[in-house]
Amino acid sequence: LYGDILYFATEARAGWAHSDPHPFYFWGYFVGLNGLWVLVPALLMLDASRELARAQRGHDRPRHKAH
Repeated sequence: LYGDILYFATEARAGWAHSDPHPFYFWGYFVGLNGLWVLVPALLMLDASRELARAQRGHDRPRHKAH
């Protein structure tokens, strides 16, 4: 995730000088395929944070003692 964000940021800062100007290459390869490396980890982190929050809520609930 960090590497791909850095890749996009450095290319944007350079004014997209190193990317092929053809729309198919830019949107299909540069944005589409490299975007998967941003989307997949972001979705996994979102899922992990939801699972951690659910587990924490379950842990924080007061427990009833059996008599």
